[in-house]
Amino acid sequence: MAKKKRFIADKVRSKKTDGQKKTNPFEVKVNRQKHQVLGRKVAKHDRGLPGVSRSKANKRRKETLLQEYEQRFKANKLVDRRFGENDTSLSVEDKMLKRYAIEREKHTGGNKFNLNDDEELTHYGQSLSEIEKFDDPEISDEDEDSGKIGGDVVAREHFGGFMTRKDPSEAEDDQRSWKEKMETVIAKSKKEKFDRQFEREKTAELTEELDEQWKDVAQLLRGMTGKRENKPANDDYDIAVRELKFEIKGKATDRLKTVEELAKEEKERLENLEADRVRRMKGVLPHSVPSQPQHYSADSLDDGFVLDADDRNRGKVRFLEEEEEDSEDEEEEREEEEKEGSDEEENGGEDSDRGDNDDDDVDEADKDNSDEHSEGDSEDSYADIHSDSEGEKDNEQSVSKTKSILKKKPETKAEKQKKKEVRQAAANELPYTFEAPDNYDALLDMLHGRSDTDQLTIIDRIRKCHHASLADGNKVKMENLLQLLIHYFGSLALQEVPSLSLLDKLTGQIYDLTQSAPNVAAETLQEIIKNQQADFTQMREIRRPVVLGLDTLLYLKLVSVLFPTSDFNHPVTVPALIFMGQLLGQTPVNTERDVACGLFLCDLCLEYVSESKRFIPEVISFLHGVLFLSANKQPNKIERVSGPFKPVGKSINLLHISDKKSRSCSFEGMKLSQVFGVAVERGDLSSSQFKLCLIHCCVSLLQEFSRLYSDLPAHTDIFSPVLYMCDRLPTSHYPTHLKDSVSGLQEYLKGESQKARKSLVFNRVKPKPLKMFEPLIEETWDGQKKKSGGGSKAYNEKQRLLHKVKKEMKGAMREIRKDSQFLARHQQQETMERDSDRKRKVKVLYGHLANQEGDYNKLKKKKKK
Repeated sequence: MAKKKRFIADKVRSKKTDGQKKTNPFEVKVNRQKHQVLGRKVAKHDRGLPGVSRSKANKRRKETLLQEYEQRFKANKLVDRRFGENDTSLSVEDKMLKRYAIEREKHTGGNKFNLNDDEELTHYGQSLSEIEKFDDPEISDEDEDSGKIGGDVVAREHFGGFMTRKDPSEAEDDQRSWKEKMETVIAKSKKEKFDRQFEREKTAELTEELDEQWKDVAQLLRGMTGKRENKPANDDYDIAVRELKFEIKGKATDRLKTVEELAKEEKERLENLEADRVRRMKGVLPHSVPSQPQHYSADSLDDGFVLDADDRNRGKVRFLEEEEEDSEDEEEEREEEEKEGSDEEENGGEDSDRGDNDDDDVDEADKDNSDEHSEGDSEDSYADIHSDSEGEKDNEQSVSKTKSILKKKPETKAEKQKKKEVRQAAANELPYTFEAPDNYDALLDMLHGRSDTDQLTIIDRIRKCHHASLADGNKVKMENLLQLLIHYFGSLALQEVPSLSLLDKLTGQIYDLTQSAPNVAAETLQEIIKNQQADFTQMREIRRPVVLGLDTLLYLKLVSVLFPTSDFNHPVTVPALIFMGQLLGQTPVNTERDVACGLFLCDLCLEYVSESKRFIPEVISFLHGVLFLSANKQPNKIERVSGPFKPVGKSINLLHISDKKSRSCSFEGMKLSQVFGVAVERGDLSSSQFKLCLIHCCVSLLQEFSRLYSDLPAHTDIFSPVLYMCDRLPTSHYPTHLKDSVSGLQEYLKGESQKARKSLVFNRVKPKPLKMFEPLIEETWDGQKKKSGGGSKAYNEKQRLLHKVKKEMKGAMREIRKDSQFLARHQQQETMERDSDRKRKVKVLYGHLANQEGDYNKLKKKKKK
């Protein structure tokens, strides 16, 4: 049996195996599935061969990474460094030209600034550099314009002249030196040049003479010729060409100046105007401004001095000044003398006064001149004039000092009057520069007693002189000015005679300042509205009569001008709107003035909500109450009114019109001056014309609000009381246009009330399905579990890219780690090989040494024997 088994085993060993490589089952890795699904394909990663993958990776690293590692210190490669060899964009010719240029650069030493060509050019084997060395040159300037050499010079010098030379003296010329020949050539060329110039001048003179003669002949010929043939008229194209020829070409304009530059120029202009006004206040006329001094030479006879007849007798000299300027001290003294009555007016002339009070004038002139000397003028310095006495003929001379007095040319009465008028006009003129006010009192001092135009001019000049871009502290000054102007706006409205035109123009100044500091204006107006609302609430609590002032109404109007009214939430507009609703709902209506103020507030509310279409119930209630005051009342029946209106009392017929004469009344829109003017009396406000004006304003506002709120579902319910009151108005006593307005409002409200109204229904919301415990089956499932939670498309794409980057980063780190491990194993193997080789060599050396030691010991033993 044993032999039989051994035979079978040998037979099996000797049997040829198939070429197919069998997989080691221990190297197969299978990912176990939690649930088996029928019909689902098995993914590639569910069954892997980590051993095979590892061997493939190691083989790939041996072919790439290991080769680079082994050749890191080697440089035995042949690298083709020829220019353009690997550049496919260059042709063969371009490559050859570039290589030729590189070779030339190598031969020239690589100097890129070398402009000389070192190559030597030859002609028939002879160097051109040697041929061009002319020892005996001869140049002819016979033809300078063309740059050509004369034929005789070429024949004689270039070819030796052996064919044309006949005179034996020319042969002797060859014996001359080169310098002598050149001097002869230069002299000849100068002579020829002079001759040519002379010919050109002569030709030019003849040409001019011929032109003059031709002009005379041309005039005679022009008269002898007959009528010219009619030339064809120029067409539109020719006319357009000529227009374009003489059209002004566009020029580059100057750049626009910045706000800072414009502000600086405006400030400088105002400062110059103010300086000119100050000079005029001092009496300096515009034409008397001192100009640059005229220069006189030492030999000039006109030295500015002249001797008068009287002065010659007195020995005095008068200095004539064409341009003079009186000092401030002299002007003050003259004004005092005019007030007290000077001696000149009493005596009746200036000449007598000058003759009597000569010494006084001298003292005043000395005083004025001393003042001028203190300012640095050295022209009026006094000098002593020394004169020799003629009575003494001895060698003795007596020196007498005589003081010369330089007097100014006296002014005439016309000049004095003109200076006085100039000073008066300059004093009455408004200054051009102002300091920014620090408080409210300083602002009032500037504006008190000024006209409306002057007040606006002062504010404008303060803004220009203290623009925010001119200095660091000007921004704070402008913010302070804005606060002061807002308070001044309210004080102007509380005057007995309010200037509405000034208030209107002052609003523009406040608006411009608000654009640069909106927060300051918002805080100021917010505080003002808050204080007025607190005062109104306090007066209502103590049951005191409330009368709306013009300042309150104009402040609310100013808010709509300075700030946007369409914002849903604004720190100034919303409180102002709430305050207006409180005024309309709580201010008692006892007079026509109260009705006018309420209608003004209603108009302001319309301006506030014209864009946002915000519903204000106090406005509709107030307008309904105004119609109630105008409608016919039924006896023994109390009407229902809301707000500040009372169903009973004396004022229920405040606006009722019972006079038929009012049909012919004509009126315009209501103005504030009709209500708050001083000249307006109680009878003017209770007139039928004013009442009709109030009714017309109320009807117009109702038309506007009805159109504004036409989209509201409760439009019919809101305006049904208004429609009821319109039916009871005494329209038979109204003018035609007011009657038409009321009928138009009635028709519009009736038309709106007849529209079909939608019933109130719940919002249509898609019902949420009940939670079912059935699995969610997706037709296209990619095999990956979707993450809970959603997001935008951009967010999901970003998360996907971040996941991909993280995955790639992990894969790269894993590959780097494997590469490092592969190199570490290879380095360890190299170290082990070196160690084993070293140990082997050491063992061989030890063996040789042991053999040598054994041989040595054998020799020693033999010697001992």
